[in-house]
Amino acid sequence: MLKVVNIISYLLILDRCILTANFLFSRDKELILIPSVAFRYRSNEIESAINNHSSNDWTLYVQGWFFEENRIRATLSKSALFAIVHNIDKKRVAYFTANGKKYKTVCIDGLPHEICTKTDAHGSIKNQFQLPNENVQNLLVTGGTYGKLEYFVSAHGEKIQTKGEIFLCDDNGISIISDIDDTIKITGVTSVRAVLRNTFSGEYKSVPGMSERYRHYESYYNTTFHYLTASPDQLYPFLREFLQRERFPLGSYHMRHFTWFDMSFFQFFSSKSFIKQKTIILKMFFQETRSRQFILFGDIFQKDPEIYATIYRQYPERILKIFIRVPSKNLKNRLNNVFEDIPKHKWGTFCNGFDLPETFF
Repeated sequence: MLKVVNIISYLLILDRCILTANFLFSRDKELILIPSVAFRYRSNEIESAINNHSSNDWTLYVQGWFFEENRIRATLSKSALFAIVHNIDKKRVAYFTANGKKYKTVCIDGLPHEICTKTDAHGSIKNQFQLPNENVQNLLVTGGTYGKLEYFVSAHGEKIQTKGEIFLCDDNGISIISDIDDTIKITGVTSVRAVLRNTFSGEYKSVPGMSERYRHYESYYNTTFHYLTASPDQLYPFLREFLQRERFPLGSYHMRHFTWFDMSFFQFFSSKSFIKQKTIILKMFFQETRSRQFILFGDIFQKDPEIYATIYRQYPERILKIFIRVPSKNLKNRLNNVFEDIPKHKWGTFCNGFDLPETFF
């Protein structure tokens, strides 16, 4: 483990020394949009007047990343990773080592009115806007439980345009919020070497039976799906490919952003910011929907049990069930402590999808 951390630390120091030379190399620019979500519009001024009625308008969230490849950094990273990871996926390394295009103007097209915004200091796109229900219904296309909106984002002054998706999450119904790593995808987050191997090489592997069970829940309960993960959004294109190949239900993604100046990828992956990020997103879903109920899926290796237990104590009537993946029986004792004050019928464990029940109630 120390060797891995030293390698990454060495790369960070060396990278700082070569940033000034980047202008000597041509770099490819890309824009990725991460599937997001839309909720019914909330207005504090009229909240009391429509307390029992859904608004006709929607609040739509847009998220993405505008970046350019850093070929020097990518070459150095591949050389360092070669001692640990074989059959390195060059594209994944290129995304991880890229430079965000900060404070660049990007415009959302394909809507009734063009909306422009700027990327942040890391090149990330984070925006939300309001749209009348009539426009939303006219823009809906097939995809997900209730359909989705498709839109385009273009970079000002660049010949770049990318299509994005927004999935509707209405006030009523059932949603499944699922972790990805070691919940539906085998990652091995407790091992630095396993994380690096499973991130930068090979075909992502699914936890057996999970896609089948998720598809069953989607059709049986008409659930929407939302993938909440500690994984960085640089991995989104590869995670989407994985979910599509394994036929997981369509849905929104909620991820963090990794910057090259984080201490290391592994520390980023297991840092406390992961707890804060997941908690914020979970609260958003509960606060932006009035009576929608939720089923939460996570794994025992990170802090999913603690996060879900905290959320349950705030919204006990709206959480139908919590499921935690526990590959080994000797790890279950921790859950008895974490869920001590939560009714037994409200949480359960599984090793793979075939352990999960066909129905919840």
